[in-house]
Order: sequence, then C-alpha cells, then structure tokens
Amino acid sequence: MHNQLDRLIWRRHRRLFLALGALALFANVVMVIIALSSRQTAGAHQLVGASIHHWATYKGDYFTAYSYWLIFVYWLAGLLLMNQDLKDNFNQFLFTSGFSRQRVYWTKLRQSLVVLLGISIVTIAVQYSLYWLMKPHGVSFTLAWPGLLTSWISGLAVATGLFAICWFAALIIGQTGALIVTVTGFTLSLMSVGAISQPILTNRPFSLSGSQLTWLVIGVWLIAAIILFVWGAVLYQHLSLEHNGEYLMVPRLKRPVYLVFVIYVTGIFSWGDTNWVADVVTFLITVIFGYAWLWRPRIGERLHQWRARHDG
Repeated sequence: MHNQLDRLIWRRHRRLFLALGALALFANVVMVIIALSSRQTAGAHQLVGASIHHWATYKGDYFTAYSYWLIFVYWLAGLLLMNQDLKDNFNQFLFTSGFSRQRVYWTKLRQSLVVLLGISIVTIAVQYSLYWLMKPHGVSFTLAWPGLLTSWISGLAVATGLFAICWFAALIIGQTGALIVTVTGFTLSLMSVGAISQPILTNRPFSLSGSQLTWLVIGVWLIAAIILFVWGAVLYQHLSLEHNGEYLMVPRLKRPVYLVFVIYVTGIFSWGDTNWVADVVTFLITVIFGYAWLWRPRIGERLHQWRARHDG
C-alpha cells in the first residue's frame, strides 16, 4: 500500500522533478561557462580564494560552493508541488483513494526532499567537474572541506527553509496568482530581515563572529522548516477542498495572518526610522492593505450590493 502511494505520487510529479533538475543543471552549466570566460580575461591564477579553508560559507568572484540556482529550484518546487495538486484536483483524488491524509502528506514531503537532494548532489557534481575540466591552463582549482561543508550545509538549510515556506503557503492559499505575489513578497522581505538582524547580532551585546552567525542562521532555517512541515501536516489533516479558490483555504487563519502581516510589515518599514509620522502612515497603510487583501471578496460583495441599490 505504501509503495503504491509512492509510485502514484512519483508518476504525478516526475515531469516537474525532471524539469527542475534540467533547470538546475542548465543554469549552473551556463554560470560555470560565464565564470571561466571571465577568469580567462582576468589573468588570475586561482579559481577559489583562501577563505575556502575557513568554516564559513564560501562565495568568490568566480566560484560559489552552493549555487543560488539550487536555492531557487527548492523555492520553485515548494511553490509548484502543492499548488498543482490542488488546482488539478490531485488532492481530491488522493483523499478519496483510501490513503490517510497524514500518509499522503509525509510521503509527498519525503519524496520531494529526497529528489531535491538528489538534484543538488548531481548539480554540484557536474558544476565542480566542469570547473576542473574546463579551467584555463595555469589556473588552479583548489578546494577544502571546511568551506565546502559549511557552504553545503548552509545552502541546504536556506533552500529547505525556503521550500518549507513555499510548501506551507501553497497548502493554505487557494489562489495561484495571490500565492505567487504573497510568497515572492515575503521572500524578498527576508532580505530586509537579514539586513536588520546582522548588525544587531554582530555588535554588542551579542558580538557574534561571522562563523557563529552562519551556524545560527543555519539553525534558524532548519527549525523554521521543521515547524512549518509539522504545522502543515496538522492543517493538511483538516483541509477542506470546499474553500478551494479562496485566498486562505483555512478560514480560521485569516485573523492571525492579518495580525502577523501588520506587525511584520510595519516593523520592517519602520525599523530605524525616527520619523513617527511616517511610522504611523506606514501602519495605517498596512492595516488598510492587509484588510482589503484578506477580506476582498466580502468588500467586493458589499460594493456590488451598494451599486445594485444605487442603480435601483
């Protein structure tokens, strides 16, 4: 029974997995070719800098130990896997096929993470091999375990965290366009969170070193991913397909999401700003926009009723 479910989900998602794998490979091959072409014109003698020997995430001018394209593939996979199953009624088919929802959820998740890990391994192997085989004459390509291991672990942690965010969002949001806007906006906002957090953590009273900050970020991403995966399993158990097409497929989350949205967005835009008038304006805009976004069907219905009465 378990193997049957594995095969069923694999047949459903294999084309998407192949497309994601092809995207990762193609993008990284192109990036390697561009990097080596730039290296040839630069006239330097090393592809990898000395910091590869440190226990820190490595990113040089011409070589990145864990490609940003792999992180994007994880992000895209989380967005598409759940959303496609919802829109194509595959969830409904699974719910009526005799499999428990918990088994369906964890089988999907396990299979997705295993395949994505496989894509990462193959892509990294191809990327590194191309660097070694195509490097210009007289240019060295020297690697070291400290920088590689830290970069791999850090990259996988960030990728898994972003996958979890998209996976969870696609589980509870029933509108594809709104899902893309929401996830893209939240992902971009994380850059602001990082910019705000870094000086706080590296200065007093925390005074974290670069290495300590890296491992803290890894831990935060992994903990966040675990929380979202477990929370998603709980919500998946009670997911009602009658709300398919609504912004939130779990109506009771509407108020908590609204509250978090207002606090989060206001905090990001107001951080470090001493102009209280601008902060108040930001807060009011966030309150109005969040309400209009989450309750727009109700607002639209009321506008329709008002127009009907006015025209009458």
